[in-house]
Amino acid sequence: MPSKDALGPLVMEPRLVAKPWGGRRLAGYGINLPADGLVGEALLTVGTAMVRDGPAAGRTLAEIVAADPLGSIGRRGLDVVGGRPLFPLLIKLIDATANLSIQVHPGAGSTADALGKTEAWYILAAEPGALLYAGLRRDTDVEAFATACARADGEAAAHLRQIRAAPGSTLLIPAGTAHAIGAGVVLYEIQQPFDLTLRLDDWGRRDASGATRELQLKEGLAALTPESRPEAIEAVVLDAPARQCHLLIAFRFFALERIALVEGEQVDLTVEKGITPQVLTSIQGAGAVRAGGREVALRRDAAVVLLAGCGAATLAATEELVALRAWGPELTTDIAVPAGRSGVKEAAAAGQGGART
Repeated sequence: MPSKDALGPLVMEPRLVAKPWGGRRLAGYGINLPADGLVGEALLTVGTAMVRDGPAAGRTLAEIVAADPLGSIGRRGLDVVGGRPLFPLLIKLIDATANLSIQVHPGAGSTADALGKTEAWYILAAEPGALLYAGLRRDTDVEAFATACARADGEAAAHLRQIRAAPGSTLLIPAGTAHAIGAGVVLYEIQQPFDLTLRLDDWGRRDASGATRELQLKEGLAALTPESRPEAIEAVVLDAPARQCHLLIAFRFFALERIALVEGEQVDLTVEKGITPQVLTSIQGAGAVRAGGREVALRRDAAVVLLAGCGAATLAATEELVALRAWGPELTTDIAVPAGRSGVKEAAAAGQGGART
């Protein structure tokens, strides 16, 4: 049972971020965009995002976590953020109308307060021929890549592996991987909450005044892991009807599951008491999330957060629904055991987050 002070499901108001490579396509995913401007990101669970309604309306996610770190993010959440009062799952929707910069994220310990930033992408939509860039090509080397980055004209992309952006595919980008999201892609991104990007090459892009964005070439090359070459990850069916639950990724910092329900169906979202928060995002249709004696609607315009102390929880489809569920997994009990009951080898499930080289 949740504590008497536990907050029920939290509907979060997205924070929108203008980007030179952004566009207007997030409106097609339920996000309420301003009248004009290029929106690149909708930050669904950033610390500054506010609760939309209910008992916690007007409070930010950061304020809620700071007030009760253990009760809000649980012992597993605290573990993955090194004991800091940070919500452990930073989730975004990204509209890449143009190429994002070629960049790298530092690993844990790169600065005194660094957690590291590993992220994963779930591709929602892609124009024909759209690409993802992930890791150095085997036939190049760091020196050649660094020389190309120094020209700052986009030539560095020729040294990166190209992966077709296929809707429904998932890619893990470990900290230290050189990467870029190509033009024409809309995706869901989940990452560690240390949002530091080291920009290596910005394709020669200039703003209306002719200015370029700052590069962090020295720091970025120092953070680079040349042997990291991610591949698309195959989804795993968990112990539920095949149409319902597919594990997209499992990693010590986060797991991601795709849930598909027809109207009237529901799934149990309960995890071990007080151990980890969860985030639910609708990418198609609507549902109802119930926990802590309170029910809220899950719609495409906002993510729903279940705090660690919420107790028993369910998701029911009020119309045909496809939702993404993110949480901090215990890889054996949450992933390997249920996958095994579905006939999936333990290594295939527990190794879901392994980057191939």
